[in-house]
Amino acid sequence: MFQGRVVLITGAARGIGRAIAEAFAEERALLVLCDVRPEGLEVAKRLGALFVYADIAQALHRERFVEQATKQWGGVHVLVNNAAIAAPGSALKVGLAEWQQTLEVNLTAPMHLSALAAREMVRSGGGAIVNVASVQGLFAEQNNAAYNASKGGLVNLTRSLALDLAPMNIRVNAVAPGAIATESVLEAIQMSEDPELTRQDWEDLHALRRLGKPEEVAQAVVFLASERASFITGAILPVDGGMTASFMMAGRPV
Repeated sequence: MFQGRVVLITGAARGIGRAIAEAFAEERALLVLCDVRPEGLEVAKRLGALFVYADIAQALHRERFVEQATKQWGGVHVLVNNAAIAAPGSALKVGLAEWQQTLEVNLTAPMHLSALAAREMVRSGGGAIVNVASVQGLFAEQNNAAYNASKGGLVNLTRSLALDLAPMNIRVNAVAPGAIATESVLEAIQMSEDPELTRQDWEDLHALRRLGKPEEVAQAVVFLASERASFITGAILPVDGGMTASFMMAGRPV
């Protein structure tokens, strides 16, 4: 489905990003991965991908990422804006520097990368952008103001890009995952006072009563980037096990 298509993925070293890279590799895409973690290089080697060390909080790194992709493969067909950070804290307590860094990585970087990639996609006659948002872009979580704001902004950025890029035959969509069993989530559970109870509480947020799997999010991303979704743009697809289907469940902290 993606043979010969150039796919760029940010934050591909682990978790959802790694699963997305693996899913596109199965579709024989030409992959370009970036991350600040050194294990990203090992993921790239295993998948036969190009790895670009990039801190997407920095504009020059974002530009280099897209430039190296076009230099290596001659174009860009798909961009997946997956990389994200979190700075827990209420709006009254989160530091200004943490706030700005969170928005830079989670919102400004996807905007800038999408603009850079879109210019290359036009040369190929179009393409697809998929943003990895969050259920916290649809409903707010207490004491997580910066992350909530960044993901909420990413949701509406997705819609704005979809409108702006439609005349160029570029589709833009987003997935909104619930609690996914990534390394960071599992580590947070284990660091809690009662890991077993914490995991049960998190699982109970979802109608399916379990955590999601990274590969389940990855399959949704691949679908939205594919021609099977050729008439879908500006959509926000919850991949949340039914979390947002219930007001009472969605109102509980993740």
